[in-house]
Amino acid sequence: MMKVPIRMLGIATSIIWVLLITFIVLAAYSITDLRFNVEEPQFTIDSNGQLILNLPLIIDNGGYYSLKEFQITTLFSNIEGVEISRANTFIPIIPSGEIVTINHNVPINIEEIFNNDEKYLFEDNEIQVSLSVGLNFAEVLPSQISTNFTFPWGAPLSDFEFRQADFNRFNLTHSLVTIPMSFANHAFFDVIGSINVELCNEENSVLSETQELISVNQQDSYENSLEFIVPISESTLTNVENGHFNVHFSTLLFEHGPLVIPYE
Repeated sequence: MMKVPIRMLGIATSIIWVLLITFIVLAAYSITDLRFNVEEPQFTIDSNGQLILNLPLIIDNGGYYSLKEFQITTLFSNIEGVEISRANTFIPIIPSGEIVTINHNVPINIEEIFNNDEKYLFEDNEIQVSLSVGLNFAEVLPSQISTNFTFPWGAPLSDFEFRQADFNRFNLTHSLVTIPMSFANHAFFDVIGSINVELCNEENSVLSETQELISVNQQDSYENSLEFIVPISESTLTNVENGHFNVHFSTLLFEHGPLVIPYE
């Protein structure tokens, strides 16, 4: 598995850990020898290219009673209520005198998020989270707590745009069309891959195409110019002005397209 560096974890994991700490304190308020530690959460990429959010919790049960049926459940969904990810971690027993590390792994299918709602790719938004935690203390004190909250989602292609094109003669028969492209990566992961762009006429025939390799760190911006070589003719220039772009994104975590952008 490849670790993805985290520069900004966001509000989500902070809220989860505050709730976990509050819950354990309330559920086991009489246990003076119960200790726990929250390690830094991290994102990883599994062998299938899926993003995994790992939430590690260490419980040191130094008391006289076992903790049983510890369970944490998380449900992630978009603002329309469409499920993004569901994860459940169950520990049958944490015996007295033992230390247990609980890794709650939440798979996040980035590509599915964008397929369900394209604006998560291009616009900062929110993710809804439902959290439930439960355990049984000394077989006589079953406890459970549930809550719902939202946290900010940063778009990996925020403010993606093409700006006004510039025409220059390339040779006697072709022109070089240069079009500035820019976006900002507001996501908690790096955007590494390529952007393939087709310049099409109004009949959707491809006049020219190009590919741009990209590697944009989280919270960084990207700006470059795309170049297209098109034949010099009055009809071609007219078709370009009435045409559009087909944009395809291919990265380590997602593929998306075509995004159709009218020529301006």
